[in-house]
Amino acid sequence: MTNVKEIEVDVKTEHGTRVSIHEWDDGGAWMHLQAHSASMSCVLTRAEAEQLVTGLQALLAREVAT
Repeated sequence: MTNVKEIEVDVKTEHGTRVSIHEWDDGGAWMHLQAHSASMSCVLTRAEAEQLVTGLQALLAREVAT
């Protein structure tokens, strides 16, 4: 039996929101956002997760005006 570690990423933003990403089903992702008096989660297919990553990479690739 192969011991495969589940992928989990938790980020707490400077505004106090917690964003969690976990593996889900066959290559998908489960995303959870938690803030003061609010909580939301969604399941993303692999294709949807890839679209989210592409969008974040495009935002991060932009030059930041100072």
